[in-house]
Amino acid sequence: MQNKILLVFSIIGLILLYFAYNYLVKLESCLCAQGLATEDNKANISYLKYIELLLLVIGLLNLFFAFKKLLTPLLSTIYFVIIIVLYVIFVLNVYKLYKNMPSDCECALKWPRYYIYLQTIVFTFTLLIIFLSILLVIYNSQRMMKNRK
Repeated sequence: MQNKILLVFSIIGLILLYFAYNYLVKLESCLCAQGLATEDNKANISYLKYIELLLLVIGLLNLFFAFKKLLTPLLSTIYFVIIIVLYVIFVLNVYKLYKNMPSDCECALKWPRYYIYLQTIVFTFTLLIIFLSILLVIYNSQRMMKNRK
């Protein structure tokens, strides 16, 4: 039963990723969003588009590996590092997009943008938790080393 629920939520997530990717493809060709990637400190919609596509592919692979239990510790570590890098690039570019998108841009006012904003919030919290966890591990290992002396 749990596998079926996981499968349903995974499929819903993949569908939302597809809609976000499709939104970014259309936004990239929108006239009011044309100059966002050319100036310094501006959002790059192409990065966002490819990250959404990569997340879609990784989600499909994760769906396959979750049921087959084929993910080795090395693949898990590589997967983890790739996800962190993608999250950082994604969060920075969505922030830049949010700050630099003209408020009167009709093409940007579609519902998938809210999903992308929600993704950014979730990714930011995930990165924060990872960062705090790493700090906690470092702190505890230093404490343990002092106690051994």
